[in-house]
Amino acid sequence: MCLTEKPRFFITQSRKAPELCAKENKTKENMIRIILTIAILLFNCLTFSQTAKKENYTLTIIRGKVAKKNKQTFWITPTTLTNNTKDTLRYYSMSCSWQIFYSVDSNKLQVEGKDCDKNIPTILTLAPGKSRTVEIRLLMSSKINSSKIKFKIGFNLMKVSSIQKELDYDFKEQQKKNNIIWSNIISR
Repeated sequence: MCLTEKPRFFITQSRKAPELCAKENKTKENMIRIILTIAILLFNCLTFSQTAKKENYTLTIIRGKVAKKNKQTFWITPTTLTNNTKDTLRYYSMSCSWQIFYSVDSNKLQVEGKDCDKNIPTILTLAPGKSRTVEIRLLMSSKINSSKIKFKIGFNLMKVSSIQKELDYDFKEQQKKNNIIWSNIISR
């Protein structure tokens, strides 16, 4: 071990001892630099990977209109999915019941579904920087005061690779809703 102050028993050592100490200290300094560099790189990778996921795709809703049909009240909400990446987004939908990919965070609202004669998985594409808007019909509970409601809509984004086909769609995976992108919050 190298010391700055040498005890008496080191006095008899040869002249190589200071050179070895200097070499050992440089090795320690280099190891510390390498460890710090790796730690900084790992921290940056973790930080940027988490923020990038949230910003790759955005879901935006705007205050829609209220419509009444068959004694039921609906809040029709334009909902826009935007691809903020440099790559074309390929994702699953359904030919008829595309609404199953959407959810709402309020138990006083429910995404209206559709009765379908034919309903098969489809693959939609969204070019870089482009958006797609759909109108979500939210069934309002009869016990709700619509002037006090606050909610956001979620979209279960099931991305599709370039080799996947419509028939590779996994119904169980869709029901798990593991990849939900949440919109902004709006209130009435």
